[in-house]
Amino acid sequence: MKQKLITITLGIFLSQSILYSSDIKSIAVKPSFEKVWQEKYGGIDTDRAMATVALENGDIAIAGTCKSFEAKQSDICVTRVNSSGQTLWRKMLGGKNIEIASSIARAKDGALLVAGTSRSFSKNRDRDIYVAKLSLQGEGIWQTTFGKERAEYGRAIVGTDDGGAVVVGETESFGNGYKDIYIAKMDKNGQMLLEKTIGGEKEELVRGLTRTRDGSLMMVGSREVDRAGDGDFFLLKMDQNTKKIWARTYGGEYEDILNAVTPTLDGGVVATGYTRSFGSIQTDLSVMKFSKEGDLIWHKIYGYKRYDYANALTMTRDGDFIIAGATDSMGEGVYDIYVLGLRQNGELFWSGLYGGRNTDIAHGITRTSDGSIVVVGESDSFSNAKDFYMLKLKKSEMK
Repeated sequence: MKQKLITITLGIFLSQSILYSSDIKSIAVKPSFEKVWQEKYGGIDTDRAMATVALENGDIAIAGTCKSFEAKQSDICVTRVNSSGQTLWRKMLGGKNIEIASSIARAKDGALLVAGTSRSFSKNRDRDIYVAKLSLQGEGIWQTTFGKERAEYGRAIVGTDDGGAVVVGETESFGNGYKDIYIAKMDKNGQMLLEKTIGGEKEELVRGLTRTRDGSLMMVGSREVDRAGDGDFFLLKMDQNTKKIWARTYGGEYEDILNAVTPTLDGGVVATGYTRSFGSIQTDLSVMKFSKEGDLIWHKIYGYKRYDYANALTMTRDGDFIIAGATDSMGEGVYDIYVLGLRQNGELFWSGLYGGRNTDIAHGITRTSDGSIVVVGESDSFSNAKDFYMLKLKKSEMK
């Protein structure tokens, strides 16, 4: 059996941390968050909001995948939305084939960096990593793709202090037929400065990337160690030149993956995703905090009888954490958007369910410049096709 990181500590926390729906409802206390507005945005076909980033004046930018709006097949659509939920502009990115959005971030100069996957620009129509830079007015500055002989997938991007960016994803062009992690650093004009892969005998996946308080980068995903199909949580801390600082592989007997990561005030990170290990009946939402040196501080699991998972998280002004994902264990829909509030010590202080009678899933979250929280995702509960779903929350006043 493989070695697990801080197994004794984890066992202690798990005995206190596996919460079921009845427990979650009973411990919800003030201060909680209340809905300011919810908006749906889309055309006659499938449109999904996949990621969001905060802009000035309470605005946000959203990166999504759209089949509406005269898309060729599916295009990456970048949308700016103001603090009231009104769309200011939309920019379609891509070519004649399929583009899929994964991530959006800010460059050092304030412009937007978008990452995803494209089949429009490769000679063999295989998948390449796609990166674009846009102005805050929605004007294209540059776009580029990275690809080898087989498929590559763009998953996350961050801006670097030199004005460039680091993009991470997966590649099938190396290794033994499994996906390996792919990392590329670009300059401010989108020119590649370096690239590298990380992989073993089985599959590695990457889902999230963030900057920590010391300027380093933290990447999260999963890594198969023992057997195919049952990956473990994987974290890699690196500097802005992609040099490894530390890495951690950690998990249980079954599938465990981290989908998102955010920095903490003390220099560490909180990461979230889902687990099928640690006594989970199906899939439970998993959240864990690591110190800046890579030590596990706490691990919390939230779930009930069916499928509960997290796709995104952000930190509040107070240093607490808001997590967004989906559940079919609770609520009235096939899947409902599931939002949780956790203290800095991992204690749950609030949760909410949003959506309608069909499928509602959160894919992205950000804290806006006015301190509110905006969740973005997809919904087919309010129209015949999947639309962007946008939800703004603010902290309730103490009574």
